[in-house]
Amino acid sequence: MRILIADDHPMIRTAIEVLLRDTGFTIVGSAATGEDALRQVEELRPDLLLLDVQMPAGSGLDVLRTLRGQGDKPRIVLLTAGIEDPALMEAGALRADGMVLKNSDPAYLIECLEAVRGGRTWIDPELRERMVRLAEQVPAERPSLAPRERELIKCVGKGLRNREIAKQLGVTEGTVKVYLHNVFDKLGVSNRTELAIRADEFLAGSFLRK
Repeated sequence: MRILIADDHPMIRTAIEVLLRDTGFTIVGSAATGEDALRQVEELRPDLLLLDVQMPAGSGLDVLRTLRGQGDKPRIVLLTAGIEDPALMEAGALRADGMVLKNSDPAYLIECLEAVRGGRTWIDPELRERMVRLAEQVPAERPSLAPRERELIKCVGKGLRNREIAKQLGVTEGTVKVYLHNVFDKLGVSNRTELAIRADEFLAGSFLRK
């Protein structure tokens, strides 16, 4: 199996390369940013992308969203030193093939890669327990968000103004205002600030409803 490593810490990349020697996994490249990871996925076509959650110029989740949205096929294993609850649930909803904590036993990474190579999903036990607990807390009924509404929430979460959002979505500022009020009503938030603060939560919830 051909693997691309994406992590902004050279020591982590080197440690993984050493760990995977003589395992049957071949490292075909390494990237230090999200943008570089996407570029190398396109150029190298790896079987699996070993992806750090926190990276400059595009986080691991940004890369995961992009690749899933494009329908690209590399299997994706996330590496993380720590991940917030909304991001964890979104990663699961976006069908990450594996998730491994960086502070766990190195044998877990090998176990994860072997499982993913065999077509299975492997989640670090600690993260899996959190996901189960969080899933139990999700209300049975949550309002459905349209794709355009999710894009709007992403823009608000990034701090974009109405004019910038209108340009990105290809609509007028007036339309953006209408979208915003509809989203406020649908999600039960009272203002733009609350929507921005809770953007990740709402996006993770909408992904879970797919």
